[in-house]
This record gives sequence, C-alpha cells and structure tokens, in this order.
Amino acid sequence: MENPVHVGLLFTLIGLLFVALGFPLKQGAVPPNYWYGFRTRKTLSDKEIWYAINRITGIDMIRVGIILGVASTIMISLRNWLDPVAIVMILTAVMLLSVAYMAIHGFSLLRRM
Repeated sequence: MENPVHVGLLFTLIGLLFVALGFPLKQGAVPPNYWYGFRTRKTLSDKEIWYAINRITGIDMIRVGIILGVASTIMISLRNWLDPVAIVMILTAVMLLSVAYMAIHGFSLLRRM
C-alpha cells in the first residue's frame, strides 16, 4: 500500500482541484457548454437557469474541496494509528458522499426552477 502521507496529499490535491473548478462556476464565468458545469437539458436550454444552478454548484464544489482537504489533513495526522487501507477507504467515502450531496443538491434545486 502507498504511503498514507502520499495518499493524503493526493486527496488534498483533488480537493484543491474541486476548489479551483468551483470558483469560475460560482462567479458565473463559465458559459453554457457540454464539458464543464452542471449540464442537463434544462440548464443547457436556458442561460438564466445555467448561471443560477452553476453558481450554486460552484459553491458546493468549493465546499467539497475544503471538506476533502480537511479530511485529508486529519487522515495524515492519524497515519500512525490507522491502517493505510482504512485511510484510503475513509477519504474515498468522504469524496463520494460529498459529490453525491452536490449532485442531489443540484438536481433538487433544478427541479424547483
């Protein structure tokens, strides 16, 4: 198994990527497209909906990135007490649950628009 510090740093980098990708969405700097953003028929068919839902998605992405970074820092600090496999599983679960929340939140808001 990989060094727990390396695993923690990898998940920290993934968290930073979420933050970096979230800021342009939050600021409304990403026009409708088929590659980047909360893409559905509804968001792609209406610019107002696109920008509204992607601002919220951007905020959620920033939150997910911060949560993943904090969780990674905690796991690095607990590396002497936790098995490396447990660290990977915990960080993967944090990431997947956070992304699931982000998707569910986005779709629930989109339904109201």
